[in-house]
Amino acid sequence: MNATLISQEKTEVKFSFEVSAEVLEAGLAFAYNKNKNKISVPGFRKGKVPRKLIEAQYGENFFYEDAINHIFPEEYVGAIKELNLDVVSAPQLDVEYIDKAKGVKFVVDVTVKPEVTLGQYKGLTVEKVEAEVTEEEVQEELKKVQKQNARMIEVTDRAAQMGDMVKISYEGSVDGVPFEGGKADNQDLELGSHQFIEGFEEQVVGHSIGEKFDINVTFPEVYHASELAGKPAVFAIELKGITAKELPELNDAFAEDVSEFSTLNEYKADILAKLAKGKTEKAKQLQGDKLLDAAVANCTMEVPQVMYDNKVDSMMKDFEENIMRQGLSMDIYYQYMGTSAEALRETFKETSVKSVDARLMLEQIAKEENLKIAQEDLEAEICKYGESYGIDKKTMLEMFREEDKAALEQDMLVRAAMKLIEDTAILTEAK
Repeated sequence: MNATLISQEKTEVKFSFEVSAEVLEAGLAFAYNKNKNKISVPGFRKGKVPRKLIEAQYGENFFYEDAINHIFPEEYVGAIKELNLDVVSAPQLDVEYIDKAKGVKFVVDVTVKPEVTLGQYKGLTVEKVEAEVTEEEVQEELKKVQKQNARMIEVTDRAAQMGDMVKISYEGSVDGVPFEGGKADNQDLELGSHQFIEGFEEQVVGHSIGEKFDINVTFPEVYHASELAGKPAVFAIELKGITAKELPELNDAFAEDVSEFSTLNEYKADILAKLAKGKTEKAKQLQGDKLLDAAVANCTMEVPQVMYDNKVDSMMKDFEENIMRQGLSMDIYYQYMGTSAEALRETFKETSVKSVDARLMLEQIAKEENLKIAQEDLEAEICKYGESYGIDKKTMLEMFREEDKAALEQDMLVRAAMKLIEDTAILTEAK
């Protein structure tokens, strides 16, 4: 490899590297084998036309493009390693020359990570976030479990109330004309769940079984059925049934039924411990976020826009995969949420800036503090990935590629740098 740095202006780098005639020939041979079955020459069967004959008929450069596409990626990786470049963009490629006797010379433009000048990151002051659990919070958690274990009873002696489950038939119309999807029979609806259009459920309250009545609502200005957006509608309702939740009594029998504990006091103690753990973790996260923001604010760096754009792309991909796991497509999601890909990208921009800036700072801290990850710790982290799939340590270590190990090690170094900030922080009492 013969890589040469041509110029560098902040994060924009231009460099060149040369590829030998032997490597070019290997690329041309690959390109010929890839395309020979597509080429017809009179007197030859497809796939049997000699390469020299094809080059004589179509030009010596006929296979150059496929050859370059084949050899460039590996040679490019070698060049950036030789120049020790931390590239964050796709390469912009020019071919200075290509010659079967000399080889190829590539000229490449890339964007690299910026220089980071650290400010204060040790001994930062942050207000302590309280993690105390109150009796009211324990009672609220008990009420949630109580509601989850409620039984439904039929109500015949009163009108519908918020919290009831009602069974209704309805038909909606706009300007007296029924609309598609606006009719249902024997629909179950929990009043207060906000499952229907705003104002719908509130107008069912106060009516009794057997009553027929109209309710008036207005569709939201942003609605998945655009022809209904912002329009007033009338729903003809028939209330067919009411059921209400009957909550179980909070006693030892309840605790034994819903948990592994035999008394209510033991169950409450467990709830208290779990809430305290969650609050402590949340408090640590909030404190960590404040410390991270403060440390980043003390840094100096000029981050290229492509890094923020790449982060948004990654967040968009993760979001799309999450939506697909729920059985939806992004088109359906955009339709029902009344949004678009452009609007969604916009919501990720602020987070992407904070994430990229923090990552760059933490990587620089790891360098300057000369933080190291022990081999046994790296292997232990790798093996965690295989535990949930029942993959043994030896197999998991063999499966993990070197580039994956390097990426994981970098993630661990970033976490170690964050721990350094937290361990040296000064906690003050909240005002």
